[in-house]
Amino acid sequence: MTDREPVSVLLPTIRWTVACDQLADQLREGDELFVICDSEADPVADHDPPEGVEILVAGDPEGCSGKANAVACGLDHATNDRFVWTDADFERDADWLDRLVAEGEAHGPASAVPFWYGDGFWALMEPWTAMFSTLLMYLGVGSTANIGWGGGLTFTRDELDCSVAALADELRQVLSDDGLVSQHLGDVHHVRSMVTPVEVPGDLRTTYARVVRFNRLTHVHEGMHGDLVVATGLAVAGGLFPFVVAPAVTLATGVAYAILGLRRPTFLLSFLGLFLVPLAILAGMVVTEFEWAGRRYRLADEYEVTVVGPAS
Repeated sequence: MTDREPVSVLLPTIRWTVACDQLADQLREGDELFVICDSEADPVADHDPPEGVEILVAGDPEGCSGKANAVACGLDHATNDRFVWTDADFERDADWLDRLVAEGEAHGPASAVPFWYGDGFWALMEPWTAMFSTLLMYLGVGSTANIGWGGGLTFTRDELDCSVAALADELRQVLSDDGLVSQHLGDVHHVRSMVTPVEVPGDLRTTYARVVRFNRLTHVHEGMHGDLVVATGLAVAGGLFPFVVAPAVTLATGVAYAILGLRRPTFLLSFLGLFLVPLAILAGMVVTEFEWAGRRYRLADEYEVTVVGPAS
């Protein structure tokens, strides 16, 4: 791609990572990259950024997540018509920014498709996250059909159904930045050529917190009672008829991995993970507190977020 419109890239992070260098190298004339941290004490605050990059200090969040607060700060400072929201926890190809913007120019709001992978306890949840999050987003069906991923999302000011200032105000009241902006964008084009692997920790504590957060966000937004019934039914069937259900779910997840272009043997763990899915959904329905990125939050409802304090 030789020419495109200027973009304002918003990148929340407390540390300067390889992703920061990669994005800085991809900036074109007129682009701006905002690396946004929480406080002056964060390691990235003292980093000497390259040309086109500005480090912003958003301050500690009050009534929202640290990430949503950082994105809101970036919106306040951005000057271009087109935005790119992204994360610092995965690496990208040298033309990643150009490709994402090109998809946005051609199709309207456009999102890369995340795939969260990892070892340890997360490996048991990975196939089901791939099935019910990554694959549905890739195909543009189900509850994720119009959800954009804040790790790789582009849109313009005019594509929002509210002002940028109003979006920033709302971000300071919620936990999920991408969940909120998706409600203001309408149809989101999912870029199938940009399935993005994001490695996550696999220890029990982090896996539990991630599972609760993902399911809690879904539950307070749309409810998960029907999902719990279906998941429980599948787990019961798996217990009663393992020689039928085990090959069936393993084949299904294997096909999903093949469609997504994922070469991970973890799809073989899908039958074991099947028995954890109803527990994960139930946890999201009843557990209101969890840890995320160094803080502990309480999510009572979509717009009822309490920052309980630092992670224990």
